[in-house]
Amino acid sequence: MSELLTYQTGNGETLGKIASVVDCRDQICPKPILMIRMALAETSLDQVLEIIVNEDVSKQNVLKYCWNYGQPVLRSYANGPEFHIIVKKSPQKKVDIPMPVVGPCGARWD
Repeated sequence: MSELLTYQTGNGETLGKIASVVDCRDQICPKPILMIRMALAETSLDQVLEIIVNEDVSKQNVLKYCWNYGQPVLRSYANGPEFHIIVKKSPQKKVDIPMPVVGPCGARWD
């Protein structure tokens, strides 16, 4: 694990430390979701992950995955062509009404 980074709200308030960064740039489905699942499995409860994507489909699928599995998104923001998603690991549970995760080919795989 690399050096812990702090994350901030939009107004600059520091909220905590990022335990690990999951770099999903230039990855196509389903690889970003698989990378996130592996990172969550290796992360302790209440630790924070930063997920970086640069594909719109990946961004939407990561957000849907976090929603579907009860992983709270603390913050998300664009930084040029990249999209950063800050997630806090919580006990993994499925929600009652999941959002479908769809790949670029249009196939559902949730």
